[in-house]
Amino acid sequence: MLNSQERVKAAISRQPLDRIPRGELVIDDQLIRRHLNSGSVGFEERAAFIEELGLDLVTLAPAYPGGPEIPGRLEAPLPDLERWVLETPLFTFALLDGAFGWGTRTQGYTEFLMMLSRSSSRSCRDLIEKVEKLNGALIDSLIGRGIDGIIMADDIAYTRGLMVSPDMLREHFFPSLARQLEAAWGRVPVFFHSDGNYTQIIPDLIGCGFRGLQCFERQAGMEPRELKKSYPELCLWGTLEVDDLERAGEPAHLEKLASEITALSQGQGFILGTTCGLFPGIDLPGLKAIYRAAGLP
Repeated sequence: MLNSQERVKAAISRQPLDRIPRGELVIDDQLIRRHLNSGSVGFEERAAFIEELGLDLVTLAPAYPGGPEIPGRLEAPLPDLERWVLETPLFTFALLDGAFGWGTRTQGYTEFLMMLSRSSSRSCRDLIEKVEKLNGALIDSLIGRGIDGIIMADDIAYTRGLMVSPDMLREHFFPSLARQLEAAWGRVPVFFHSDGNYTQIIPDLIGCGFRGLQCFERQAGMEPRELKKSYPELCLWGTLEVDDLERAGEPAHLEKLASEITALSQGQGFILGTTCGLFPGIDLPGLKAIYRAAGLP
């Protein structure tokens, strides 16, 4: 039997599996606190929650400093990383923000959109360069500390399509993304996350070096079964929406979900999880019911 780290690695590499791996992009501290009736959430509490759900991976996000500037470097980007690597069998992902995430954080949403309309401006180029420098250094450092994989999060799409033209992404953003991923090539896999419908630029993401995609909003037209057929080289992670969890008590819907999960897992290259992560109010009993219907312990 594979351990969790081996199971996720096998899924990403499309190797034989003992069962479908599962994991979440985000698990909110407040949810863990309420579920465990705990006064605080640290390594032990998060590990206990992950073990209860039977997850195979943990996603760790840097504690970015506040303020309007992109930091030149982070001294201790992932607290407890060594404990996750040495004390658990989990596959560890680091969740890093891309240029869109940093743009909205440092500029504000409206101002960043205005900056994008002037994509050839010095300010836009400076932002992209600063993010590239930070992420390149972070990836190299985190791999040296034992991280198993990287997720680059950049919400570049709305429900009906991209926030900006694909040509602008290809000219200004994708070359920078490719350079950021160079630090990971041949060392750890890198996934891309975005909400919305970004089907149009999936070939570009593959060209940048991404091995997998996280989050498939079916309501936005991101149908995972079709994407798996079109891009069998990618590992797909996600697919369950809030509505699926809430409707898990409906036998017909639960049976349909189990069938879809089984179909997606054929040929490997699939990690089961939600599209949004786990937050207060999410239907955990519904999620567990889906696990059972899919034959997961």
